[in-house]
Amino acid sequence: LRDLGWDVEVLSADSDVINSEEVSLARVATRPIHSVHGVRRVNDAIGRFRPHVALVENLFPMHSPSAIRALRKAGVPVAAGVRSYRMWCAASTMYRAGSPCRGCVGSLANAPAIRHGCYQGSPLRTVPMAVSLTVHRPTFRAIDAFLAVTEHVRDELIAARFPASRIVVRPNFVPDPALPPTGDPGNGFLFAGRLSEEKGVRLMLDAWERSGVWKTDSLTIAGSGELEDLVRAQRPELQVKALGLLDHETLMVRLREAAVMVVPSVWPEPFGRGVIEAAAAGRPSLVTRSGGLPSLVVDGSTGWIADAHPDDLAREFRRAADPAANAAAGVNARARYLKHYTREVSMGILDVTLRRLAIRGSDLP
Repeated sequence: LRDLGWDVEVLSADSDVINSEEVSLARVATRPIHSVHGVRRVNDAIGRFRPHVALVENLFPMHSPSAIRALRKAGVPVAAGVRSYRMWCAASTMYRAGSPCRGCVGSLANAPAIRHGCYQGSPLRTVPMAVSLTVHRPTFRAIDAFLAVTEHVRDELIAARFPASRIVVRPNFVPDPALPPTGDPGNGFLFAGRLSEEKGVRLMLDAWERSGVWKTDSLTIAGSGELEDLVRAQRPELQVKALGLLDHETLMVRLREAAVMVVPSVWPEPFGRGVIEAAAAGRPSLVTRSGGLPSLVVDGSTGWIADAHPDDLAREFRRAADPAANAAAGVNARARYLKHYTREVSMGILDVTLRRLAIRGSDLP
């Protein structure tokens, strides 16, 4: 934003203090509802910096939505980045017990979240989060612009009764590697992420075996997590290569060596950074029809979309294994990245939205 000519004041808080002795447990418990310290910092910044507009991101649990109230009381228009389902879901994932969950959409007091202990696996810890989401419903609806990370998140905002007229889709971006074209479409498939059930690791391994693609191609898996032993226990003939956790630079090298990125999530991912990193490098992606992932891929053009079922994913593995198809899809994925997911595009949307609010001012009561 400074590069675009804005004067910027940043207020941030590190939630790592929750697990330290810097903040008492009593204060941690009440902060999602009202953070005295967070509001004091916001009011101090308002008086000192006199902002024309504010952008809020991830206020839980340290600042609390009370920061929005302080800004609105001072007449400062507010835009909010929406990269999760936190405004109505205590877990922020809309996923519970291995399945997508909509139990708290439309709930008066987020009681299902408390019953299931959706926040950090604890009913007790979920109580202040659920209370906050209930108390701050009017606070959230006082936000002037919601910056949804995908069309899927926009649709979920609307389903949760947020005003569609205030929602703008602003995708995340990744830096352009600006790598010279090599003409090499790469080899095999790559998964990079947490090795867990919700990331679809078990689904992917099942589909991979059913696909028969392992007879000619390999599946490389980078990451760590509770399913790491399962990954390493795959039969040698399946050509599953476990790399463990890689640093980002090494991972990008592996991405360039692969032909297709695989993102088989079974939880409703709001976005999918790996898909965009692959597209920036000229690589297509095979994704599941979960959350915002399908909006990042044009099926058969920049990648492939499968239902989160092993037979359907196996079929898409076979489609994506065609060298000519994945080479063409890589070119198309790169072109789509340049059109929708560069820094310039994403920051342009943010710049226009914030300038509109700053010029117009807050027009909400």
